[in-house]
Amino acid sequence: MLVKVLEFITEYVGIILCIHKAAGKSIKFSWWSLLDFACWTMLVFIGADIRFGKLLPYVYLFIYTRIRVTDTWKHSIKPLCVMMCAIPILQLLLYGIISETIPDIFSAYLWGIIINTLIITFLVFWQEKHLLVLINIVTKFRKIIFIVLIFFLLKSLTSYHLEHKVIDSYYLGQIVICFLIVTLILILWINSENEKRHKIEELRTYQLYTATFEDAIAAIRMKQHEFDNHINAIKCMQYTIHDTKRLIEEQNKYCEKILQDNKYNKLLKLKTSPILVGYLYSKFTAASAHNINIEYEIQDIVIEKIAINDLIEIIGILFDNAVEAIEHQADREIDVKLIQNDNEFIISIANRSNRKINSEIEKFFEYGYSTKGDGHGIGLYRANALSKKYKAYIQVENVNKYDKNYLCFKVVFNRVIKGIA
Repeated sequence: MLVKVLEFITEYVGIILCIHKAAGKSIKFSWWSLLDFACWTMLVFIGADIRFGKLLPYVYLFIYTRIRVTDTWKHSIKPLCVMMCAIPILQLLLYGIISETIPDIFSAYLWGIIINTLIITFLVFWQEKHLLVLINIVTKFRKIIFIVLIFFLLKSLTSYHLEHKVIDSYYLGQIVICFLIVTLILILWINSENEKRHKIEELRTYQLYTATFEDAIAAIRMKQHEFDNHINAIKCMQYTIHDTKRLIEEQNKYCEKILQDNKYNKLLKLKTSPILVGYLYSKFTAASAHNINIEYEIQDIVIEKIAINDLIEIIGILFDNAVEAIEHQADREIDVKLIQNDNEFIISIANRSNRKINSEIEKFFEYGYSTKGDGHGIGLYRANALSKKYKAYIQVENVNKYDKNYLCFKVVFNRVIKGIA
């Protein structure tokens, strides 16, 4: 009888300690603690003979958490859920380990006391800083841990069945709940890990964009310095050219040349993503430095349902491919469009090219296929994969422009289905 009472007390202490640890609050023992224990004990025994009565202790623990531990009902949910997950899992794991490694020399209640004491010891020395370490370990070895947990759950279930011939409904319910909780936790951790990897990738991409912004800022500063010189040059023309008609002609020519050299500045007026603007400006100015003419039509798009790093990666792949395709041509021009209408958002990048037949175009998207040798042939495959991620498709076609053939790559996003708005 004494052993049973001690097993009951140690389990209660472990439950209360777990709730307080999960809430980050210390336990303060008083006469009220005895009343809390008495109420919980009474509900456990009353609930044993009532349908769904086993829920009564958990209802009481929720009320206890609200009154003794937290400030609001909302804040009481987390500690209670953590306790409902942690205590059954620890009990079943310890039981599985002990039953496999230590001979069955004690009674069930004495084993319960030992297991509860181990749980109490674990909770006493547990600190919040250990949580990150635990999450990293579980995330890294989640598949192995899941298999081990399933093994111990099934093993403990089998052992109990062999010993008692029939599975008590309470024990079966505990097994099922524990199994569902373990599965849910692992699913949440896997999703969390995938989300973390995605954020890390976004951070890495943003760090790469920092260089793009630095290049853009450097180019703008240089343009500002050149602008001052241009103003002085225009002002001084009147001192060297005395014929009014010729002065006007020379000033117009000079201004047209300045406008041509600064035609990409209109990008900076766009209200779309500053990251996208900075990236395009950097790409265009870099191409212009290699005597590549960029004709562009960029609308003020508002990006909602596509990650900016994915969008820029798609544009970068298509643009870099276009630059490589014309680097040895005499006619070096690329046409870039980012436009949208009520139903579609379209990225279009075209470059001068010989006419391509359908069989050649189909090979462009094969992994590893390239006319430039080893180390190429992955870009378009990657761009196609990113497009499919957003239910978009890449369309390649030969386009006639100024009686010359251009190879045009279009990425079409359906704004109704997946949405870019």
